[in-house]
Amino acid sequence: MVSLNARSGPSSFRTSQRLTITVAHATLDALVERSNREGRSLSNLAAYLLESSLDRRSNGSSSAAPQPAPR
Repeated sequence: MVSLNARSGPSSFRTSQRLTITVAHATLDALVERSNREGRSLSNLAAYLLESSLDRRSNGSSSAAPQPAPR
């Protein structure tokens, strides 16, 4: 179940929202390693990976490799 704050609505799509997730230890280690290697925050990397995955799915190309976001 997803719960958004009372301010969520059409205008909230223009602002960032906070999300808390639980991942396996190995997944977290891999994310931390990649974020360090790419010189970006863990939060930025996680947001980028989620957004790019959703974009690929909506475009029908789930096998495409993600491209790094501009810094």
